[in-house]
Parts: sequence; structure tokens; C-alpha cells
Amino acid sequence: MKKFTSIIILMVLMSVSLNAQNGGKRLTLVEENHAELYFNGVKYILDSYIVMFENPYYIIIEREDKSPIEYQEAIDISIDYIKPRGCTSPLERLPNLDRHNEDKTKWMIGISC
Repeated sequence: MKKFTSIIILMVLMSVSLNAQNGGKRLTLVEENHAELYFNGVKYILDSYIVMFENPYYIIIEREDKSPIEYQEAIDISIDYIKPRGCTSPLERLPNLDRHNEDKTKWMIGISC
């Protein structure tokens, strides 16, 4: 229950932070982009969020085993994940949108494409 509560708090904080950065615009989950993918034998859970009719993608990534994720690893996996799901133009990283929780087990990576 404690982990569930922590995840909810993190998502609320990320949402508040994202909404503030986007002038209070509402983030929308892109449900069809939900994925559980394996990289180097580790299972990752990924989701993407958008502001309707705008760019970029806000990609949330976490390991299934809840272990910390290195920053570059989060970037690389997020790029591989979003390319076939949403990129119709060249990909651009937006590091100013990147965030993580306290123990770096969950990252939000900003990508425009």
C-alpha cells in the first residue's frame, strides 16, 4: 500500500509540475502507447502523455522491479519506445522537461517528434 501511495503522489506531483510548465494545459494519456518492453533482459513499463494538439511527448518510464534507472538509460529506452509510436518527423530531445522521483525509479523524459 505504501508503494502504491508513493506512486500516486509522484504522479500528482509530476502532473502539477507538467501543468505548470504548460500554462496549466491538461496532459492526456496516450493509451494506445502503453508498453511493457524488455531491454537487456529487464522489463520496463512505459506510457506517454501529451497536451492535446501540441507537441511534445512526456514519456514515463519505470522498471518493473522498481530498481533505479540511470538517466541515459531512461533517455535511450524512451527514444526507442516513442519512435514507432508517435514520430512522424525528426526526433528532438527536450531535456528541460525531464524529471525523476526521489530514488530515480521513475523518470519522465521529454521528446518532440
